[in-house]
Amino acid sequence: MKGTLEKTIFRFTLILAIVYQLYQVVNGLLSAATTTLLNTSITLLFGIIFVLSFKVRNIKYLAFFLHLALIPILIHFWKNFGGLAGTVPLILFVYASWIILTLRGWLQIIMLGIYLIVFIALTEFPSLTGIPVANPEKLSLLQLSIDYFVVALILMTFLMYLKNKFLAYRKRIEHRHEQLQKLTETLLKQTDKLQYSQEEIRSINENLEQIIEQRIKKIEERNVQLEEYAFINAHLVRGPLCRILGLAVLMEQEKANPQLAAVHEKAQQVDAIIRRINEITR
Repeated sequence: MKGTLEKTIFRFTLILAIVYQLYQVVNGLLSAATTTLLNTSITLLFGIIFVLSFKVRNIKYLAFFLHLALIPILIHFWKNFGGLAGTVPLILFVYASWIILTLRGWLQIIMLGIYLIVFIALTEFPSLTGIPVANPEKLSLLQLSIDYFVVALILMTFLMYLKNKFLAYRKRIEHRHEQLQKLTETLLKQTDKLQYSQEEIRSINENLEQIIEQRIKKIEERNVQLEEYAFINAHLVRGPLCRILGLAVLMEQEKANPQLAAVHEKAQQVDAIIRRINEITR
């Protein structure tokens, strides 16, 4: 987001710079100034940089090159348009603000340092540069007033653009903040539901353990009952039945009797049933 904002500000400022330079070109043509060709070249330079800003992925080196290329041009205008008495100091201030907004890190520090050194050299060491600090004789008061008005208008436009951009970003951030709040509330509700579900599962698990223990206890009791039943069935029930079967065999050997044979057969059937029950309960 930060890189996108810097690129947007860079392009918008280039548009304002092109508009200002077109004003200077038109003004130069009307007044037959000698700087018309230079202003036209500067306008073309801004236009080329503006087109290149859509071609490059990161504009920081492009912006650094532009700010560096403008230094000799600013020195030329300082020398020929009144120095401190003209509009060049204001333009230097505008460019310093532009550097702050379009560069960051060590590139920003280097470029601001270069512009500061140039400004100090022009204002404090005119004997070294050979350029007077201020030369009001080269100024036209009417043209100076118009230049200040145009620069102020450009600054107001730029500040309004920054304000609108800031408000748009703040509105977007507020919208995202509202979305995050809604998402947080949804997550909290889901967390509460999950906690409630976990408590239900924990309660079910505890009850399930109790149910399983109760079932195991009942099964163990049934097994004991079945063992007791098997013991009773094998000894207390089948014992007398075996004796009845033995007596029936002895009585059949002594005297054949159809009724006795029927008793013997029924006793054998009961004995088979008891054996089957014993096998099942083992």
